Amino acid sequence: MDIYDYAKYPDKEDWLKIVGDKVDTLNKIALDADKKTFNILNFDESFYGMNLHYWLQEFNNRAFDLRVNYTLLKSYYDAGIPDEEWFKSPGENGISVQYFPHFEEKHHGHLYWFGFYMDIYYTRFEGLIDAVYHIINVKYKLDIEPALGFRNKVLKQLETADKDLYDYLVALPNNAIFKQVKDFRNNIVHNYRLNQIDSGYKRVNNADGSQTITMSIGNYTTSTEFLNNIHDSLDLLADITDEIRNKVKEEE
Repeated sequence: MDIYDYAKYPDKEDWLKIVGDKVDTLNKIALDADKKTFNILNFDESFYGMNLHYWLQEFNNRAFDLRVNYTLLKSYYDAGIPDEEWFKSPGENGISVQYFPHFEEKHHGHLYWFGFYMDIYYTRFEGLIDAVYHIINVKYKLDIEPALGFRNKVLKQLETADKDLYDYLVALPNNAIFKQVKDFRNNIVHNYRLNQIDSGYKRVNNADGSQTITMSIGNYTTSTEFLNNIHDSLDLLADITDEIRNKVKEEE
Protein backbone atom coordinates (compact mmCIF):
# COMPACT_ATOMS: atom_id res chain seq x y z
CA MET A 1 0.00 0.00 0.00
CA ASP A 2 1.25 3.47 -0.89
CA ILE A 3 -0.04 5.78 1.86
CA TYR A 4 0.27 8.82 -0.41
CA ASP A 5 -2.45 7.40 -2.65
CA TYR A 6 -4.91 8.24 0.12
CA ALA A 7 -3.71 11.77 0.87
CA LYS A 8 -6.60 13.96 -0.21
CA TYR A 9 -7.26 17.69 0.12
CA PRO A 10 -10.91 18.81 0.22
CA ASP A 11 -12.26 21.05 -2.52
CA LYS A 12 -12.95 24.63 -1.41
CA GLU A 13 -16.72 24.19 -1.53
CA ASP A 14 -16.53 21.09 0.70
CA TRP A 15 -14.84 22.69 3.72
CA LEU A 16 -18.02 24.00 5.36
CA LYS A 17 -19.82 20.72 4.64
CA ILE A 18 -17.09 18.79 6.43
CA VAL A 19 -17.16 21.08 9.47
CA GLY A 20 -20.94 20.64 9.58
CA ASP A 21 -22.65 21.56 12.84
CA LYS A 22 -19.35 22.61 14.45
CA VAL A 23 -19.13 25.78 12.36
CA ASP A 24 -20.77 27.98 15.02
CA THR A 25 -18.49 26.58 17.71
CA LEU A 26 -15.39 27.22 15.62
CA ASN A 27 -16.54 30.76 14.85
CA LYS A 28 -16.72 31.49 18.58
CA ILE A 29 -13.05 30.62 19.05
CA ALA A 30 -11.82 34.10 18.10
CA LEU A 31 -11.05 37.34 19.94
CA ASP A 32 -11.37 40.96 18.85
CA ALA A 33 -8.06 42.39 17.63
CA ASP A 34 -9.18 45.49 15.75
CA LYS A 35 -6.97 48.26 17.08
CA LYS A 36 -4.95 49.78 14.25
CA THR A 37 -2.81 52.54 15.79
CA PHE A 38 -0.71 52.86 18.95
CA ASN A 39 0.90 55.86 20.63
CA ILE A 40 4.54 54.82 20.95
CA LEU A 41 5.21 57.78 23.27
CA ASN A 42 2.88 56.24 25.83
CA PHE A 43 4.64 53.28 27.48
CA ASP A 44 1.50 51.42 28.51
CA GLU A 45 -0.08 51.79 25.10
CA SER A 46 3.06 50.91 23.18
CA PHE A 47 4.57 48.13 25.30
CA TYR A 48 1.47 46.49 26.77
CA GLY A 49 -0.93 47.58 24.03
CA MET A 50 1.14 46.27 21.13
CA ASN A 51 2.03 43.08 22.97
CA LEU A 52 -1.63 42.46 23.74
CA HIS A 53 -2.52 43.09 20.11
CA TYR A 54 0.12 40.59 19.02
CA TRP A 55 -1.17 37.88 21.35
CA LEU A 56 -4.81 38.46 20.39
CA GLN A 57 -3.85 38.07 16.74
CA GLU A 58 -1.72 35.03 17.58
CA PHE A 59 -4.67 33.44 19.38
CA ASN A 60 -6.80 33.96 16.28
CA ASN A 61 -4.08 32.60 14.00
CA ARG A 62 -3.74 29.51 16.15
CA ALA A 63 -7.51 29.11 16.21
CA PHE A 64 -7.58 29.21 12.41
CA ASP A 65 -4.80 26.59 12.27
CA LEU A 66 -6.88 24.42 14.61
CA ARG A 67 -9.91 24.87 12.36
CA VAL A 68 -7.94 23.73 9.29
CA ASN A 69 -6.51 20.82 11.26
CA TYR A 70 -9.98 19.77 12.46
CA THR A 71 -11.46 19.96 8.95
CA LEU A 72 -8.73 17.72 7.52
CA LEU A 73 -8.98 15.04 10.22
CA LYS A 74 -12.77 15.12 9.94
CA SER A 75 -12.54 14.64 6.15
CA TYR A 76 -10.63 11.37 6.65
CA TYR A 77 -13.04 10.26 9.35
CA ASP A 78 -15.97 10.92 7.00
CA ALA A 79 -14.21 8.94 4.25
CA GLY A 80 -14.72 5.83 6.39
CA ILE A 81 -12.81 4.17 9.24
CA PRO A 82 -14.77 1.04 10.32
CA ASP A 83 -12.83 0.45 13.55
CA GLU A 84 -15.67 0.21 16.09
CA GLU A 85 -15.04 -3.54 16.03
CA TRP A 86 -11.25 -3.35 15.92
CA PHE A 87 -10.68 -7.04 16.59
CA LYS A 88 -12.56 -10.30 16.18
CA SER A 89 -11.79 -13.50 18.03
CA PRO A 90 -11.78 -16.05 16.65
CA GLY A 91 -11.04 -14.52 13.27
CA GLU A 92 -11.57 -15.91 9.82
CA ASN A 93 -9.69 -18.91 8.45
CA GLY A 94 -8.69 -20.21 11.86
CA ILE A 95 -6.92 -17.03 13.04
CA SER A 96 -7.17 -16.68 16.83
CA VAL A 97 -7.41 -12.87 16.72
CA GLN A 98 -8.17 -10.83 13.62
CA TYR A 99 -7.46 -7.10 13.84
CA PHE A 100 -9.53 -4.56 11.91
CA PRO A 101 -11.78 -7.26 10.43
CA HIS A 102 -13.85 -4.77 8.44
CA PHE A 103 -10.94 -2.92 6.84
CA GLU A 104 -10.10 -2.74 3.18
CA GLU A 105 -6.82 -1.20 2.04
CA LYS A 106 -8.37 2.26 1.75
CA HIS A 107 -9.45 2.20 5.39
CA HIS A 108 -5.83 1.81 6.53
CA GLY A 109 -5.06 4.89 4.47
CA HIS A 110 -7.93 6.86 6.01
CA LEU A 111 -6.89 5.79 9.52
CA TYR A 112 -3.29 6.84 8.94
CA TRP A 113 -4.18 10.34 7.76
CA PHE A 114 -6.85 10.76 10.44
CA GLY A 115 -4.25 9.85 13.05
CA PHE A 116 -1.69 12.17 11.48
CA TYR A 117 -3.94 15.23 11.83
CA MET A 118 -5.41 14.04 15.12
CA ASP A 119 -1.93 13.98 16.69
CA ILE A 120 -1.36 17.57 15.58
CA TYR A 121 -4.79 18.68 16.80
CA TYR A 122 -3.91 18.01 20.43
CA THR A 123 -0.68 19.99 20.16
CA ARG A 124 -2.57 22.90 18.61
CA PHE A 125 -5.16 22.71 21.42
CA GLU A 126 -2.39 23.11 24.00
CA GLY A 127 -0.95 25.99 22.00
CA LEU A 128 -4.28 27.84 22.21
CA ILE A 129 -4.42 27.35 25.97
CA ASP A 130 -0.88 28.73 26.23
CA ALA A 131 -1.95 31.76 24.18
CA VAL A 132 -4.77 32.42 26.68
CA TYR A 133 -2.21 32.68 29.49
CA HIS A 134 0.04 34.96 27.44
CA ILE A 135 -2.93 37.25 26.75
CA ILE A 136 -3.79 37.39 30.45
CA ASN A 137 -0.16 38.01 31.37
CA VAL A 138 -0.04 41.09 29.13
CA LYS A 139 -3.58 42.38 29.71
CA TYR A 140 -3.20 42.36 33.51
CA LYS A 141 0.43 43.56 33.31
CA LEU A 142 1.67 40.63 35.36
CA ASP A 143 5.10 40.70 33.70
CA ILE A 144 5.71 36.95 34.08
CA GLU A 145 8.58 35.74 31.89
CA PRO A 146 7.64 32.75 29.68
CA ALA A 147 9.51 29.82 31.19
CA LEU A 148 8.88 26.56 33.03
CA GLY A 149 5.84 26.95 35.28
CA PHE A 150 4.52 29.95 33.33
CA ARG A 151 0.85 29.02 33.64
CA ASN A 152 1.02 28.51 37.41
CA LYS A 153 2.87 31.79 37.92
CA VAL A 154 0.26 33.65 35.89
CA LEU A 155 -2.53 32.02 37.90
CA LYS A 156 -0.89 32.90 41.21
CA GLN A 157 -0.84 36.61 40.39
CA LEU A 158 -4.23 36.51 38.65
CA GLU A 159 -5.87 35.46 41.92
CA THR A 160 -5.55 39.00 43.26
CA ALA A 161 -6.01 40.74 39.89
CA ASP A 162 -9.25 38.97 38.85
CA LYS A 163 -10.58 36.38 41.29
CA ASP A 164 -13.49 35.32 39.06
CA LEU A 165 -11.22 34.59 36.10
CA TYR A 166 -8.74 32.88 38.41
CA ASP A 167 -11.47 30.60 39.80
CA TYR A 168 -12.54 29.66 36.27
CA LEU A 169 -9.03 28.86 35.02
CA VAL A 170 -7.81 27.10 38.15
CA ALA A 171 -10.74 24.68 37.83
CA LEU A 172 -9.94 23.77 34.20
CA PRO A 173 -7.48 20.93 34.98
CA ASN A 174 -10.30 19.15 36.83
CA ASN A 175 -12.68 19.45 33.88
CA ALA A 176 -13.35 15.95 32.52
CA ILE A 177 -12.93 17.03 28.89
CA PHE A 178 -9.72 18.93 29.63
CA LYS A 179 -8.34 15.92 31.54
CA GLN A 180 -9.04 13.57 28.64
CA VAL A 181 -7.40 15.96 26.19
CA LYS A 182 -4.32 16.07 28.41
CA ASP A 183 -4.30 12.28 28.77
CA PHE A 184 -4.61 11.72 25.01
CA ARG A 185 -1.88 14.28 24.23
CA ASN A 186 0.55 12.98 26.87
CA ASN A 187 0.19 9.41 25.67
CA ILE A 188 0.48 10.38 22.00
CA VAL A 189 3.63 12.43 22.63
CA HIS A 190 5.35 10.57 25.45
CA ASN A 191 4.03 7.00 25.49
CA TYR A 192 2.42 4.66 22.97
CA ARG A 193 -0.02 6.23 20.55
CA LEU A 194 -3.55 5.32 21.56
CA ASN A 195 -4.73 5.15 17.95
CA GLN A 196 -2.44 2.17 17.38
CA ILE A 197 -2.85 -1.28 18.89
CA ASP A 198 -0.19 -1.80 21.53
CA SER A 199 1.67 -5.06 22.20
CA GLY A 200 -0.80 -6.29 24.81
CA TYR A 201 1.98 -7.08 27.27
CA LYS A 202 1.77 -5.61 30.78
CA ARG A 203 4.13 -5.95 33.74
CA VAL A 204 2.43 -6.04 37.17
CA ASN A 205 4.31 -5.57 40.46
CA ASN A 206 2.96 -7.88 43.15
CA ALA A 207 2.80 -7.21 46.90
CA ASP A 208 5.49 -9.84 47.61
CA GLY A 209 7.97 -8.10 45.32
CA SER A 210 7.53 -10.49 42.41
CA GLN A 211 6.32 -9.50 38.98
CA THR A 212 3.68 -10.92 36.71
CA ILE A 213 3.63 -10.40 32.98
CA THR A 214 0.23 -10.58 31.36
CA MET A 215 -0.68 -10.69 27.69
CA SER A 216 -3.89 -9.54 26.04
CA ILE A 217 -5.18 -8.64 22.59
CA GLY A 218 -3.84 -5.12 23.18
CA ASN A 219 -5.36 -1.70 23.72
CA TYR A 220 -6.75 0.64 21.11
CA THR A 221 -8.80 3.87 21.06
CA THR A 222 -11.23 4.08 18.15
CA SER A 223 -11.41 7.03 15.78
CA THR A 224 -14.94 7.80 17.03
CA GLU A 225 -13.70 8.06 20.62
CA PHE A 226 -11.07 10.55 19.50
CA LEU A 227 -13.53 12.54 17.40
CA ASN A 228 -16.02 12.74 20.28
CA ASN A 229 -13.32 14.14 22.55
CA ILE A 230 -12.22 16.58 19.84
CA HIS A 231 -15.81 17.81 19.46
CA ASP A 232 -16.10 18.24 23.23
CA SER A 233 -12.76 20.04 23.35
CA LEU A 234 -13.90 22.49 20.66
CA ASP A 235 -16.96 23.29 22.78
CA LEU A 236 -14.64 23.80 25.77
CA LEU A 237 -12.38 26.13 23.79
CA ALA A 238 -15.41 28.15 22.74
CA ASP A 239 -16.47 28.39 26.40
CA ILE A 240 -12.97 29.50 27.46
CA THR A 241 -12.95 32.12 24.71
CA ASP A 242 -16.32 33.48 25.83
CA GLU A 243 -15.08 33.60 29.42
CA ILE A 244 -12.10 35.81 28.61
CA ARG A 245 -13.56 37.76 25.67
CA ASN A 246 -14.71 40.89 27.49
CA LYS A 247 -11.85 40.79 29.98
CA VAL A 248 -9.02 41.01 27.46
CA LYS A 249 -10.35 43.61 25.05
CA GLU A 250 -7.96 46.24 23.73
CA GLU A 251 -8.35 49.72 25.17
CA GLU A 252 -9.62 52.40 22.86
